[in-house]
Amino acid sequence: MTIYRVRVEHSALTDIQELQQFLLSVMSREGAHRYLDAMNGEMMSLSVFADCFGESRSQIIRTIHPHARRMVSRNHKFVYVFHLEGDIVYIDRILNAKIITR
Repeated sequence: MTIYRVRVEHSALTDIQELQQFLLSVMSREGAHRYLDAMNGEMMSLSVFADCFGESRSQIIRTIHPHARRMVSRNHKFVYVFHLEGDIVYIDRILNAKIITR
């Protein structure tokens, strides 16, 4: 079993910042932080589970990276788009799950 290092790309950081602003506008600061902490835990789980996800066949996902994989968040609201290079998982984007189609 491979243990991967997880790196969050600039585009995914931008997605997180936009989500944070939205969450702060609709819930308490504490609630927003809990939500983002849970998302961080999901992203860090890729250090162990990244190779469980095959390459995506979605056109939208493949435009982000030709060898992109995706993991759906536990609440099914977001899709973490990532790719592997050696022992590193690069999280490329965090997208709203509603825009992803097969």
